[in-house]
Parts: sequence; structure tokens; C-alpha cells
Amino acid sequence: MKGKKIFVLFLVMILMATVLLSGCGGNEEPANIGGTNENTEAPAQESNKKAEIPKGMKEVNGIVMDEEQYLNLIGMEPESLDTTRSSISSAWEAQTLLFEGLTRVEMTEDGIEKIVPGMAEKWENNEEGTEFTFYLRDALWSDGKPVKAQDFEYAVKRLLDPKTASPYAWLFTPIIKNGAAFNKGEVSADKVGVTAIDDKTLKFQLAKPVPYFMQLSYFIVMSPLRQDIVEKHGDAYGQEAEQIVSNGPFIIKEWVHDNKMVFEKNPNYWDKDHVYIEKMQWNNVLEADARMQALLKGDIDAAIVYKREWEDKFKSMNDEFNFLAKPLAWQSWNIYNHNDRYFKNAKIRKAFSVAFDKEEFNEVVFGGSRIPAENYIPDDIMIGNENYQQKNGNPKFVKKLSNEITDPKALLIEGLKELGEDPDPAKMDVTYMPLGNTDIARKTGEFMQQSFKKKLGVNVKLDILQANICYDKFDKGDFQVFDTGWIGDYDDPSTFLDLWHSTDGYYKIGFENEEYNNLVEEAAKIIDNDKRAELYKRAEEILVYEEAACGPTVIGKRNTAVRNYLKNYEGFSFAKRNFVGVYTAGRK
Repeated sequence: MKGKKIFVLFLVMILMATVLLSGCGGNEEPANIGGTNENTEAPAQESNKKAEIPKGMKEVNGIVMDEEQYLNLIGMEPESLDTTRSSISSAWEAQTLLFEGLTRVEMTEDGIEKIVPGMAEKWENNEEGTEFTFYLRDALWSDGKPVKAQDFEYAVKRLLDPKTASPYAWLFTPIIKNGAAFNKGEVSADKVGVTAIDDKTLKFQLAKPVPYFMQLSYFIVMSPLRQDIVEKHGDAYGQEAEQIVSNGPFIIKEWVHDNKMVFEKNPNYWDKDHVYIEKMQWNNVLEADARMQALLKGDIDAAIVYKREWEDKFKSMNDEFNFLAKPLAWQSWNIYNHNDRYFKNAKIRKAFSVAFDKEEFNEVVFGGSRIPAENYIPDDIMIGNENYQQKNGNPKFVKKLSNEITDPKALLIEGLKELGEDPDPAKMDVTYMPLGNTDIARKTGEFMQQSFKKKLGVNVKLDILQANICYDKFDKGDFQVFDTGWIGDYDDPSTFLDLWHSTDGYYKIGFENEEYNNLVEEAAKIIDNDKRAELYKRAEEILVYEEAACGPTVIGKRNTAVRNYLKNYEGFSFAKRNFVGVYTAGRK
């Protein structure tokens, strides 16, 4: 999460609103891989039947709901609606309404997130966990054409094609057979391990056993694409509403850039009987307090709450609002350009990593609604069936670094001397780039500017730009310190640690450590979670304690205030919300 580029646009998105092997089984459920291969209907809804349906209400599937089903929400401007050329949450949130992958995620009655059939009605895998075969249901695109296995094959190969320059190819190149070789131009597309056997059968051949592969089966970048539509629009595909043909629960009717997006129910969606919202508008509101006021006035139906004072207010209004709190696999950090004249030095990176108070940062910028970072890997991440940090004894490498460096300015001076630079911090000029131009971004920049000046004595200039421009500069290496982060793509430490591999990872910032590379490579080849946990622990230690490749700041939580007439709105830890099963009842 860009990250997944967000990595963080969840930092902006907080303002929004914001496994293992089995034998082949035919129709039998693959053991331990994750999910289910049986065709399941949407979760049964509790019947609200009454003797007489109230005026302004209707009954659908045994549920009494408002006659008019619509939503007004907050939504950030997506970089694109092209699923293979996106890497930030604002894009994925919108794309999940429009596209559906092989599977999707639903919440069970006891609150467990479960992988269930999407475009695929069943699947099977071989005993080694290196081959997965998906059998597609009868489904249509929004223009009436059938969804075919070839649409998935095209999408995955387009993702891996070096001509596409997908920001997310890095995640799949080491997983899919010959994916890396194809991405490097060494083999042709027909050698890649994804094949449409026929219109309804899709087969994946993996380069190695991947314990979390089924978690990728619902990942938005694995959604199908229509080759004829993509080629019709070329490089412009995904930039305008009229270019999009959908196979998901909604279609996009209007996209006024930097203003709003309007979605309507897709009449051709296979599970349309459980899509109750007929129309949904996402409004682009940058300022967090303005969002809260809009929610209070009833202009929007739900919103992410970013300050404790707002949390308390909405919790006290329980006759009007429900308050949903959910931990997120989301870590924010200051990332350093290791090719920079200053930040190529580990001592300088360490000095900046500890030169601010994380508790104070959380209070000043987020009103205490986040969690000060003590580890690099968020506390809720699992490895197999165990909590990763607990399994490793919760080493708290981030906190350990802060505790040990009592004089960051002295460490900075040591680093400057090692580089042959002027050792006077007052002569050091640094540019800090917060993520975006929202009030949270500005507060983040101002806090870091003041902290670095106070504790290090350096001069800090703020580079405040729109989020998409920030990412462009980051990708080009045109930055010194960037406020970003990552939302986990799936529930495994590798989603946070593979990022930093110097050749195969997502981040191309000049971080190179041979031991680190070897650790994540070895962990990727094995399925023994005890051994994997040991390898990842050492990798985490190198990353944030020894090298300070980044300086973690806070771990995210998703606190959402929801109008009490909005039902089934709970979100997921990793999958995005597709709004299937969501409805309103009692809107006044």
C-alpha cells in the first residue's frame, strides 16, 4: 500500500472520509492456502421484516431499507483508474468499485475477514503450492461482453511487461514463473506463468511456493482488463471516466478532476442483487476539519476521524453516529535519499531519525489518534498463524535506536566530518517534502522543520506540493527527506521488508546492503515460518537500527464516524471496500 506508493497515500487518506500448501482438490477446499474454493453467496442478512413496510422504505432480500439508496462520501483524487499503473490508496479505493479480481473479501458474523469467490467461483492448487488454477463464473463487463480468463492473462502480463513500467511489477516479478525474466526482456510473454487454458480457466505457475498467494488473488492490480479498451486509449487509458469498462459492482459516471467522482450501480455485475447502493458521490475535500464539519452537517455519510477531540465528539453523539475503530497495517516514516550528499551517511540518517519526539508528533499532528512507532513492522502483522512481533520477542528496534542516541546533534556532526562536509550544522540546508498539500501534510512539515532546527541546528526548507507531484519527484530521486509510508498489501512481514531489496524492491533510493538482500531472498524461498521470522527480524534490525534507511514516525489506525443509518460499512485490514452489502436504513 505506495505502498502500497502508499505507499502512503494513506497518510493523505487518513483524511479521507480514509497460508499454506495443500493437494489438488477439484471441488475440495485447499488446506492452509487461505480462502475457500466453494461458491458462496453474500453473507445472509438479518431479516428486518415487519407486517407493514414504512413509507419511504422498501424490502430487498429480507432487509428493510431506505427506498432511495445513495451515499455521499470523501474521496481523494486518484492518480489513474488504470489498475496496472497505480500504486496509491486513493486510486485503489476507486478501482475496487469498478473492478473485481478472482476473489474478494467478506466479513464473517464473528468479524473474521474471509477470502471468498469473486470472478472465480472455485480454484485448486497443486501439492507443492506452485500451481493455482481458477475456474471463472459466468460474468459480464459493463458493456455486456463476457469476462474471460484471457482478460486476466492480459492484465497480469501487462503488469509485468517492461513497456508498461508498472510501479507494482516488482511485487509479482519474483513470484510468477519467468516474471522477472520477462520484465527484464529476457523471455517472451508466452513464457510467463499465467495462461488462459480456455475462456473460463486461468492457470498460474509460480516461481516458488508463496504462502500468501491467495491474498494476492483479490489485490486490485490482479484485476482483469479488456485489451481492446486499453489499446484503444493507449497511454491515456485510465485518465477519464468514459474510458473505463467495469466488471465490478459499480460503473463511473462522472469524474471532475480534483472535485468529485460519481459512481452508479453496475447492472451487469454478477452479484448485483447484493449491491444496494444505486449512486455514490465522492467529494474531494482536502482539509480535515472541513470534513468533520461536513459530517456533522449531514453533507457526507461517513468519514475517517483524525483527532481525539473529534473522536470524543462523535462517540458522545451515539444517537446519530456509530464509531468504528480498526487497526491498520500502515506505517509512516521519513525516507531518506541515500544518493544525497548528506543522507548517504548512516550517522546523519540516524540523527534525523531520532531528532523528533514521536509522542509529541502524534499529539500535534494527529491529535493523538495514531500510535507512535516503536517497531518497523506494524504490531498486527502475522507470520503464518502467529503475531510476527510477539514471535520475535517484540524487539522494538525503532525505540531502541531512540533510547541509545541521547545527543543526535553530536552524531550529526560526526557524520558531517566523515563526509568531509562543514561540521557546523547551521551550514547544513535540508529540504523536507511532506506528502501532499493538506493541513496534515503542512503540520507534519512544520513539526519536522521545528524539531530538526531545535535538536540538530540545521536549516530546513519545506517543499509542499500536491501528492502526485511529490511522488513524481520521489520516483525521480529529486528529494532529500520525504514523508511517506506503506500500507501492507497482504498479511506477512514480506509486504514491508521486500520493499527495500536494492534490485527487486519497490524503493529505488540508493539503499544497498548485501546482507539485507540475502536475508529477504532466503526468506522468500522457504515456507518454514520459524526460520522466516528469524530472517525477517535480522532484516528489520539492519533496516531501521543499523542503517536507518528510514525513520518511522507513527502507525495508523482507521477510526471512522458513520451515520447510524449507514449499515455494513465496516472496512477490511488489507482489501479495499467494494460496498457490496452496504445500504442505508432510516436516513432522514
